[in-house]
Amino acid sequence: MTIVLLGPPGPGTSVMQVMASDADDPTYGSSARLVYSVLDGEHHFTVDSKTGVIRTAVPDLDRESQERYEVVIQATDMAGQLGGLSGSTTVTIVVTDVNDNPPRFPQKMYQFSIQESAPIGTAVGRVKAEDSDVGENTDMTYHLREESGSGGDAFKVTTDSDTQEAIIRLDFESQQVHTVVLEALNKFVDPRFADLGTFRDQAIVRVAVTDVDEPPEFRPPSGLLEVQEDAQVGSLVGVVTARDPDAANRPVRYAIDRDSDLEQIFDIDADTGAIVTGKGLDRETAGWHNITVLAMEA
Repeated sequence: MTIVLLGPPGPGTSVMQVMASDADDPTYGSSARLVYSVLDGEHHFTVDSKTGVIRTAVPDLDRESQERYEVVIQATDMAGQLGGLSGSTTVTIVVTDVNDNPPRFPQKMYQFSIQESAPIGTAVGRVKAEDSDVGENTDMTYHLREESGSGGDAFKVTTDSDTQEAIIRLDFESQQVHTVVLEALNKFVDPRFADLGTFRDQAIVRVAVTDVDEPPEFRPPSGLLEVQEDAQVGSLVGVVTARDPDAANRPVRYAIDRDSDLEQIFDIDADTGAIVTGKGLDRETAGWHNITVLAMEA
């Protein structure tokens, strides 16, 4: 027979009662007087010799250590005296799970890397906490809290799964390494085991943002410059400035896209970005000139 034991029970917890019968006349001596004993399994269970009630014999039956127990109970007539006949039965006792184990990360630090150009939602890595319990007692949620970096907004973690995802584009130039704390918490906590501590665990997650070669950027990206139509050839129109986001002090060279200035009305200093007139101007002929300036890594 199989008995399911809601565990972990304390010592002396009643599991079940076994009863044997004897065909002898109970009014004649001790022929039908039965006593019960444990043949196998006495380390974990006892049986009342008179009533056949099986009880736990240890303070804690830990399902994670052993889930099934085979207990052999013997019934002997003649009140257990020498010469008495006996029979036995095997009782299978299954200890059910309770949430008495917190989640645990297999390691205390995880390291991942991601390119700074990764789009929003790109998966950075996968981290999963382990739980020795089973079923819903292993259900957990994940939370991230910022330890150092951009205030906790650089990443998110999906709850009820083991996936960590980036939610914003990362900027290598402003920060190369993000360190966050990943926390796993059990969804369902049994108040009977509150004295065991908080049912949660933490791990450090370090994310290195790898650099992607980016082109120089104009500051501002576009602009309006004015010049008098009677300005001499070589007169300064304005100065454009670009910066290489990969290295603040890396030199940048400038040029005019000649497809936007076929008549070469303007020139630019390759080192300073100063735009000057290359020819005489006539507002009545052309009041506007749209030119494209290029910035390149030196």
